[in-house]
Amino acid sequence: MKKAGLFITALSVLTSMATGSAYAKENRQYQAGMVQSQASAAPNTVPLVQAPFRTNLAYSVGVDAYIYGYTLVEMARTMQTYTEKTPLNTFHHDKLLADASFRDFVTPNNDTLYSSAWLDLSKGPQVLRYPKIDRYFTLQMMDAYSNSFHYIGGSNLDDYQGGKVVIVGPEWKGKLPSDVEVIRAPTDMLWLLGRTSVNGEKDLPNVYKIQEEYTLAPLDAKQKPGSIHLPKIQLGDFDDPSKFYPLLAQLMKLNPPPQKDEAFLSKLEFIGLDYQAGTFHANNDPVVMEGLTKAVKDAKEIIKNSMSILQRPNNGNWRVNNERVGIYDTYYLNRAMIAKRGLAANTAKEAVYATTRVDGDGNPLVGQKKYVIHFEKDQIPQTKSFWSLSIYDSDNHFIDNPMNRYSIGDRTEGLKYNEDGSLDIYIQSTPPEGKESNWLPSPTSTTAPNFSLVLRIYTPDESLQENTFVVPAVKVVNE
Repeated sequence: MKKAGLFITALSVLTSMATGSAYAKENRQYQAGMVQSQASAAPNTVPLVQAPFRTNLAYSVGVDAYIYGYTLVEMARTMQTYTEKTPLNTFHHDKLLADASFRDFVTPNNDTLYSSAWLDLSKGPQVLRYPKIDRYFTLQMMDAYSNSFHYIGGSNLDDYQGGKVVIVGPEWKGKLPSDVEVIRAPTDMLWLLGRTSVNGEKDLPNVYKIQEEYTLAPLDAKQKPGSIHLPKIQLGDFDDPSKFYPLLAQLMKLNPPPQKDEAFLSKLEFIGLDYQAGTFHANNDPVVMEGLTKAVKDAKEIIKNSMSILQRPNNGNWRVNNERVGIYDTYYLNRAMIAKRGLAANTAKEAVYATTRVDGDGNPLVGQKKYVIHFEKDQIPQTKSFWSLSIYDSDNHFIDNPMNRYSIGDRTEGLKYNEDGSLDIYIQSTPPEGKESNWLPSPTSTTAPNFSLVLRIYTPDESLQENTFVVPAVKVVNE
């Protein structure tokens, strides 16, 4: 398909929410005409005019459905990865900062230890307790569609005194304690992701003590354990319409979409997907499957190549996440892109992410060149917590290096500022002589020729949230 076609299809994703009902009505009438025509045709044949229409219709709806459902399926796949080592409704606490071996999800940070729990609230509420904490932390709650619907910690300063909350599923009815905050989740499947800041390896034991006091327990001691029954989700399922769309149907039944999505979702009947029943009926329909096979291929390309929609341009060829990260509403393409590039990204209020894959001249960042980022004194990120700069390969994973340094920032031990208060950070594959304290190792040209940079600013001030802060360009060092 030509690029123009992909653009039109991507544009339809953003507008079809408003036109979904009319679209469905019009095509029901068209299909009714086809059924009448088919009745007069020979047995087991399809009039020639019908097959191309049904294939094209399946393609159009299939692209929208794939983009809509990509995040839901990716969330479930991530849940399965975690629950292979930790049961539902139970915390798993990472004990080492993320490094080049980390593969649980893409674009991890190297600033905090993760504490992760996947909850199944269908059996009843869970009680979350957390201690008094003297450092930056967040407990981010995401529904099955990856919307960050509630935070504990972060910019909520009262939470640092410790406390407990009861997390309740969307349909649960029962008696709740009157003296505890109640949080009603939009879906029964819930990802609770904690981040607790670490000031270097020597600080790890202090964080372990905090992690021990992040606890979950059922509200009712007799409550049955959580269980979410799904087939094993493989990465290859995202390329196979006969696997992806049935998975999506099952997951939508387990985690019903919000009412505001109903007009958009009314079109799913045209590809045989009944999300209320959790079934998919088109696997034996070659005409529909032909359209869905094309849809999967092109929808993946749309997700991959539309990242600029989600980011605001910033001087120096950086892009900064906008207000539609973390809370997606009906911006389905936005959430699919984040699921692809950085699942569980924070909202702009909690963290600002500036990313770049190019230098100040617009050329790709490559391992054979040496770079510097110069922060003037008034350009150093303003934050209520801390900031860091991280480096990733083309697949959004950390890059192995002999120094085991994957990020650098205001908490980096030995970081040296210039006499005028400015700061230089050197990004290259070999140590900069006499400036090793300010060095972020980049890959060699053979191990990972292209790379990207992510500047994270936790609990940023308003200038960062509003994108009035200018991130300095990445400049090539002239030798």
